Amino acid sequence: MSFRINARTLLHLGSELISSDGIALYELIKNAYDAKSPIVRITAAVALPRRLQREIFEAVSAAQSPKSPSSRNTATLHRLVSACRAELNASSPTAGSVRDALGKCRTLFDLSQVAMDANQIVVADDGRGMSLVDLERSFLTIGTRSKLVEKASQAADNQPILGEKGIGRLSAMRLGGRLQLRSATSRDECWATLDIDWSAFDHDNEQELSSIDINPVEGEKKQPPSYSGTRITISALRRDWSKSYLEELALLDLARLNDPFREMARFPIVLKHNSDVVPIPRVDKWIFDHAHARCKASFAIEADGSTRFFGTMLYGRSEETFSSNEAELLSISKAPSSDVVSAIGPFEVELLWYNRRLLREMEGVGSMAEVRSKLAAWTGGLMMYRDGFRVLPYGGSDDDWLDLDRKALARSGFKLNRAQIIGRVAITQTGNPHLRDQANREGLVDTEEKRALSEILSHLIQQTFWSFLVRVEKATPAAEPVSGSVVERRLETEEKKLSRNFALLVQRVPAVREQREVVAEIGQGLSQVQAVMDDVRQMTHEYEEGRRQLVTLAGIGLTVEILAHELNRATEAALVTLSLMPKPGLSQSTERALANLSAQLKALQKRLMILDPLSVSGRNRKEKVDVVTLARDVVDAHVSQFEREGVTKSLSVRPASSSRLVVMLVKGMVIQILENLLANSLYWLRQQKRLDSSYTPSISVDVDTVAKELRFSDNGPGISDSERDAVFDAFYTKKPSGEGKGLGLFICREIAKYHGATLTLERGQDGVYRTFVLDLGSLK
Repeated sequence: MSFRINARTLLHLGSELISSDGIALYELIKNAYDAKSPIVRITAAVALPRRLQREIFEAVSAAQSPKSPSSRNTATLHRLVSACRAELNASSPTAGSVRDALGKCRTLFDLSQVAMDANQIVVADDGRGMSLVDLERSFLTIGTRSKLVEKASQAADNQPILGEKGIGRLSAMRLGGRLQLRSATSRDECWATLDIDWSAFDHDNEQELSSIDINPVEGEKKQPPSYSGTRITISALRRDWSKSYLEELALLDLARLNDPFREMARFPIVLKHNSDVVPIPRVDKWIFDHAHARCKASFAIEADGSTRFFGTMLYGRSEETFSSNEAELLSISKAPSSDVVSAIGPFEVELLWYNRRLLREMEGVGSMAEVRSKLAAWTGGLMMYRDGFRVLPYGGSDDDWLDLDRKALARSGFKLNRAQIIGRVAITQTGNPHLRDQANREGLVDTEEKRALSEILSHLIQQTFWSFLVRVEKATPAAEPVSGSVVERRLETEEKKLSRNFALLVQRVPAVREQREVVAEIGQGLSQVQAVMDDVRQMTHEYEEGRRQLVTLAGIGLTVEILAHELNRATEAALVTLSLMPKPGLSQSTERALANLSAQLKALQKRLMILDPLSVSGRNRKEKVDVVTLARDVVDAHVSQFEREGVTKSLSVRPASSSRLVVMLVKGMVIQILENLLANSLYWLRQQKRLDSSYTPSISVDVDTVAKELRFSDNGPGISDSERDAVFDAFYTKKPSGEGKGLGLFICREIAKYHGATLTLERGQDGVYRTFVLDLGSLK
């Protein structure tokens, strides 16, 4: 199958597929790297100001008008040639050739050609080079598989091939309208040369590609004979390449070309603006050394084919480890199957976090403003690197691929955004074949694997790492919780001290009116202090009451959510049942349909009965409650749900001779604990079922009436040892966004504390925690 393409369409491919100058330079640098060059040299040779070039081009357009007399054109030519000589930058490598060419200009058109070639981007390397055949077969053919062939037979040095789609050459079209290429392999006697003037097709031109003379030709003999390499000269530049612009590209693009977290030498790049070397910044050591918190994580494929995501987090003196198993990753990634999760392939994550409130002036770095400015040059979220080379545009100033800023803005309290993070995710060609670049180099192709990767990374930062920072912030400085009674005792002590000291002051001050007035003012101040203390008492009482209400309301919210789900499901089922009822009168099928509807409504009624103790009138009323009966009622209320999801359930009481465990407690609050444990268990049992269709989920509730313990267990993925404490922290969750807030187990433990009970996790023989123990031993 063959096809034809016009010149204008091909020209626009460069600007459409290569969307920025930074990407264009990056593609040309990758070509040099793939050619095994030890170095690449990039020079912006700028001989004439952009302003003067525009004036010349406008004069050429005006001269084409029939109303423009030749005498005026001649005067314009002389004026512009003089201006060029006056403003010629002598430090430019092209200055000499431009000066010579100016003396030969006879028309404005001649001058425009000189202006086009006056400013150039030159990219030179000492790599393997290209022969005439290579230029014809590969360089001049878009979308070739030459790089793919190279990848399939990589050299023994195992250097990765960065290019893939054969479109790097379009970068020259992005940068300018003219291309001069000179290249040779070590076996070639002469240079292979290629000249392309794309500017001839920069307007409405429908010439066929075959009509453009772009055939490579044999050039002069190379010296020395064994040399190999490539030199690309791009002119008719599409923008002003000032030194400040080149410095900006060096900072924002080229500085991030190689992975700053990886212990490897940077690919050498010599960047120059005329004769001036433009340094490419490195990440200063102090930036790594002064991070306030850091996280390292690894995604691994285990020997049995299962996946695991694990790592370490540090903040000050606090350190925590975390780990997500296959079922948890399936949930976090929102992937349709575990095959998609494993197809992501192994990757590494490392990130540094900076608390802007703690940034200070640093010796050898600068003032606080300078510290913040230098840090801001590198922050931006997670960058991505494949085999040590950056995948654009992730982590750039305008890229928020993990949606960190929007989520931080929507979150109340402690925030975590891109401006606080320097980090990277490291992938490889061989390990992550499903993570492929888009043709326009604007990130990865949108596949299920890419979306799953994004969800895992977003959860790492916005849930796992964020909740760790919150816990450390709250624990610093570490202090025991202060109860209302403790506050009351402290206030009473201070009030007594104040009253005693004031009485001594009154006794010792002479009966002089002025001094007595001072004492009176002190007394008024003391009264104000006592009023403030009364306010503190009130605030303490309100806080404790609010804390109880928070726990209660959150639990009610959970139960209402469950009820709403069941009501919705039952309603839908009822509607289906009624729709299936026969039209003509009552019959046996009608009676069966009504019986089915009745059964569903009875199940819903049970749920309403469970909710009743959470009402305003009953939520804080302690009463004698049989825990065995309570547990049985809660479990029985879920029987239909267990049946739908294939969950086996059991409820046992020990010792067998005892059937009751009666204690004083708030019935509705304990129901909240059981409902929460059931909701969590059912969610993770579903994830495990997605991993193994033959798996049979089960839940067991055991009540020990002697030890006064209620034990809740399931056979799901469980909780790792590193997270047995973190699961009880507020906002800690392994569920994806929209599935949970991470408050359930926190509320359960708060409820247990409110009763003087404890809620803990018990480790299984395999080292995984799958059993919650509610110890009611202290209750009467």
